[in-house]
Amino acid sequence: MIKSPSDGVRLLGPVEFRWEGAPVALPRRQQRLLLGVLALSANRMVPLQRLAEVFWPDGAPQGGRRQVQVLVSRLRGLLAGTDVEVLAAGSGYGLRIDPMAVDAHRFAVLKEQAAASGDDEEKTGLLRRALDLWRGPVLDEAAVGGARDLLCVRLEEARREALEELAEASLRLGRHRQILGVLAEEVAGDPARERLAGLLMLALYRSGRVAEALDVFERVRARLSGELGLDPGPALVRLRQDILRGDPRLGGRSGGQENVGRTGDLEGEGLVMLGLGRLRFAQDRFAESVAAYEEARRAFQRLGDRRHLAAALSGLGTVRAEGGWFAEGESDLLEAASIFASFGDLAGHAHAIYMLGFVERERGDDELALWLLGRALAAYQKIGDRRGEALLQRSVGLVHRARGEYAPAAARTRESRRLFTALADPHGAAYAGQSLAKIRIRVGDLPQAERALQASLRVFTGQGDRFGRALGLRTLGELRLEQGATAEARVALSASLNLWEALELPLWRARTLTVLAHLEHRYGEAAQAGAARRESSAIFSRIGSREGR
Repeated sequence: MIKSPSDGVRLLGPVEFRWEGAPVALPRRQQRLLLGVLALSANRMVPLQRLAEVFWPDGAPQGGRRQVQVLVSRLRGLLAGTDVEVLAAGSGYGLRIDPMAVDAHRFAVLKEQAAASGDDEEKTGLLRRALDLWRGPVLDEAAVGGARDLLCVRLEEARREALEELAEASLRLGRHRQILGVLAEEVAGDPARERLAGLLMLALYRSGRVAEALDVFERVRARLSGELGLDPGPALVRLRQDILRGDPRLGGRSGGQENVGRTGDLEGEGLVMLGLGRLRFAQDRFAESVAAYEEARRAFQRLGDRRHLAAALSGLGTVRAEGGWFAEGESDLLEAASIFASFGDLAGHAHAIYMLGFVERERGDDELALWLLGRALAAYQKIGDRRGEALLQRSVGLVHRARGEYAPAAARTRESRRLFTALADPHGAAYAGQSLAKIRIRVGDLPQAERALQASLRVFTGQGDRFGRALGLRTLGELRLEQGATAEARVALSASLNLWEALELPLWRARTLTVLAHLEHRYGEAAQAGAARRESSAIFSRIGSREGR
């Protein structure tokens, strides 16, 4: 009998089994996958053929049936002494367990209860409880490749539906500002999902952000056209037209709980600007993101709301650090880390420490960077944040690469790419691929560099990531230079410089100018090489990056 609320099987993130408040070790990925498959079909038999399809989507090997039997036997041993049991009947296996002890089933029940409720207050409460069960991608690091397609797509779609339903109910209650931040984050991750984009547009419009609402539409249109050759659907087009007309039907509220006095307005405005800061950062609009986060910071300081203040400072420090404003970013991140620590917020503290490590890496203090990044990596591993772990593996790899330690750099970066791939995050995997391409160039493996880099550039271009594309084009310029393709190197580097100029990121422009100076020097253009070096050196000295030390 399940005794503790934390006992049972957790599938909405890394696969875990807990009994009497403690985790039961599941050391092998295939053991976790088997438990996940059986738990998804709790108290129902799963045919052996279905298990074989999950374990070997491309066809079971000879002796596959025996391998499944061995896995079942070992899983039974791991579950011994608990009230959860693996059953066998005919040519299949099942898991005897209380369905409510499986988080995926609890999520489905809460979602169904929310759908049946006619009260938006109750509906939002149920949906928040359902979404709080998620700790990451379904069957994280258990289901990979084809197994993910077979097992995880439906549940992950259900999560998106729950989020959309929560947003719709919140909008009916007049809580557009409270939902704006999570909508901005979701749309930044999946700009082509039109229902989510429409909800974000409506939340922005009701918050008095008409230009931002229309900008979301343009981003969706560009993404759909660039990736699929499609136009936005009629519902989104109609919403855009209604926003342009200021249709009064868009402003209707059923709750109106935000305009409850000056403090309520200030909190709402802070939440709006927090969401806009995230959205603008995802759109590579660094200056606008800083401005939005600054407004959020001021609002939460006036309110004395330290939790949201820490979020604003962390966002502000992240944008400034990645934009090359190291001193300002460091100050924001140190304050954010202190506040997160005071609340025991491990995830927030880990991110702030990670970004402080990022700053030190960019300044060239490798030892301090490795210490900070190591602390952040350990924290992410402790809380089971695989995406954070993937980011940290790449970042540690960048330190090793800067030190000329190419073997550990490649190992860390490959692990980062593996983690991002397991998370079904092609964007993160593309950044790891770009980093691997740089390592390959340094060690002279140009064909491998070409393959990794072209794959990354396709992702950056398809997702409209101007920062990623500028970074990839700079690396392409380096690759073409090593290949002796001077004209192609110039084209790539010029395109990269134009993007950095548009993004208003002088540090990254300076790094691209350094490559261009190397090209000009190699081919006898001393004047042009000198001009590029002088401009880049001035930027490095002003910013305090590692190149200016």
